[in-house]
Amino acid sequence: MMSRAAVRTIAVAALVSLVAVGAVVLMAQLDHEPGSSPAHPAWWWTAYLLYVLVFLVIGDWLPRPPGVADDALVVAAVVLGIAVFMLFPDPGWTAIVLVVTAAGAAFVWPSRAVVAVIALQTSAVGLAFGIGVATKGWPLSLLVLSVLADGSFQFFAALLVRTARREAEARTDLAVVHAELRAAYTLLEVTSRDAERLRISRDLHDVVGHKLTALVLELEVASHLVGEEEGEHVTRARTIAKDLLGDVRATVGRMRESGHLLEPMLHSLARDVPGLEVSLHVEAGPVEGDQAQAVLRCVQEAITNTLRHSGANHLHVAVVADASGICVETRDDGWGTAVIVPGNGLTGMRERFQALGGSLHVVSSPGHGFTATGRLPARIPAGPST
Repeated sequence: MMSRAAVRTIAVAALVSLVAVGAVVLMAQLDHEPGSSPAHPAWWWTAYLLYVLVFLVIGDWLPRPPGVADDALVVAAVVLGIAVFMLFPDPGWTAIVLVVTAAGAAFVWPSRAVVAVIALQTSAVGLAFGIGVATKGWPLSLLVLSVLADGSFQFFAALLVRTARREAEARTDLAVVHAELRAAYTLLEVTSRDAERLRISRDLHDVVGHKLTALVLELEVASHLVGEEEGEHVTRARTIAKDLLGDVRATVGRMRESGHLLEPMLHSLARDVPGLEVSLHVEAGPVEGDQAQAVLRCVQEAITNTLRHSGANHLHVAVVADASGICVETRDDGWGTAVIVPGNGLTGMRERFQALGGSLHVVSSPGHGFTATGRLPARIPAGPST
């Protein structure tokens, strides 16, 4: 998806062109030259101003009426654009409206629909100049040149927009793959570290712990079989063995309970994401493996969704852990949406948090980006290892 900045730049250029059309027609009206202004100014200005109004809604400069989709706005722009041209068929200026419409349709609709729009608008050009040839004595060459020129300009504008969209989509796909690979590496590191730590703790408990227990028992027996002088040494050795066994059990417990530091892992995940600036705020100590994976997955999915759907330039990630649990908030500055339709990404995020006793809440509105807030409850400390 193209970024908001890129889309806004193109929209500003189109708006300047539309304003230029209105300014030229207004100056022509003030000059009172025959044929240089619309025959029915009131109708033309009504269609023109309505077209500009629809354009401003499409460009998010004006609030969108509830329930009005992009398709309806583009259809309205096509109808009003044709009306603007038909009411004053000028190949030099009012035809610009048709070019803007074709470019706008290329932002929203697939190629076949855009070709249909260009064909319809070019037919309107042919009809308008055909009427002029038949009733006003316009030269036939004007009809042919106007159809060829206006049709090619519309096609060129739509092609530029489609090319820009494809390049933006290719960059987005590359950025998504980059983010997913980095997330997979980070999660694999977490999983491998957990597995290795558990393996070592089991070995300590099963091998060293059991042998030390056997040694303590043997020394206990030996203390009853030797004399008083030798018994002191055996008792001292038994005490050392017991202390060592306690140290091993404490070490095993710490290894099982030790967590992961989220900050370096999140920085690794969010660093150098192509086309997106990610800022991090982390206030969290060590976090257990399954909770760390849930947080990392949440952030990775937020980065992926932002790249694919939001058109945002910036994503802010805040992770705060306190006595009540862990809070993860991701907030972008993208397009936003009036209706949130959870896809596989959001559904997977919610399921991960709910599986750990937490929750996920999402908020969005047009022009105000997308915010997801996930919460995980605090863990009750485990009892001592035996």
